[in-house]
Amino acid sequence: MLIYPIGFLLALTFFKFFGKKLMGVDYDSIPDEDKWPDDYDSNAEAYVAFSAAWFIILPLMLVIGCAQIVMKFGKWFINL
Repeated sequence: MLIYPIGFLLALTFFKFFGKKLMGVDYDSIPDEDKWPDDYDSNAEAYVAFSAAWFIILPLMLVIGCAQIVMKFGKWFINL
């Protein structure tokens, strides 16, 4: 049972330090008139929500990250 709280804290810490760069969206800088009704009001809300579902989101991020690395390698290899 300790795995969920530990994963939550690790995911929250990860999003705190790398969230803006990783997601490419800064919820704190979006003006209120441009927000959708289901958007998060701040990075803090988004990061807590993403951290609560860490067991789903983090494996998906690993798969997407690996795919991006393979694509970058492929582009580099073709341009040799």
